[in-house]
Amino acid sequence: MSSQTSGRNFSIFAPICLGHNNLIIIYSNMKKIFLFIMAVFALCLQNVNAQDAIKIITGHPDFNIKVKRCVASDKTVLIDMVFINEGTQDVNRVKIHLGNRGSLAYDDEGNIYEGGYDQNISIKIANREYDPWYTSDFEILAGVPTKVTMKIKGVSLEAQSFAKIIMNFDCPAWDFNNSPVTLRNIPISRK
Repeated sequence: MSSQTSGRNFSIFAPICLGHNNLIIIYSNMKKIFLFIMAVFALCLQNVNAQDAIKIITGHPDFNIKVKRCVASDKTVLIDMVFINEGTQDVNRVKIHLGNRGSLAYDDEGNIYEGGYDQNISIKIANREYDPWYTSDFEILAGVPTKVTMKIKGVSLEAQSFAKIIMNFDCPAWDFNNSPVTLRNIPISRK
């Protein structure tokens, strides 16, 4: 198991015969290959995690939503959120549609949950419960967080996350007219 190269005899035991300088070169090349493989592996892990990251699309640069928690107790899930108006003006006459497919949630098991009378989704803004069809007008003050809790009933016990949640908004100041706000990849914590 040897070959002739430039008058030198190399075998599988070549590192023993190569000398100190050649060992350093071999070690350096192996180190580079190892670092390259680790970088590719880290990139793959980052890509997988990025696909599972929470994504929120509000449709307006001044409107931001933060999901604080999503916790299940049996088949009822509460999603606590904070609506943030990052603009300089207070925004009033905001309304969230719940019924008539106004708000929908899709879990990672393929189930759909709808708002409206005798449906699965309801909304609480600050300390006020709202009609199951739609919320009354409310305000989102500039720089002041607005607490919002969405309750989804009848959620499958096997569901680990909501793949997509759609809330349709009316808000003249932000040119929303039954416009969708989308939340994706919301993990469910189970008690």
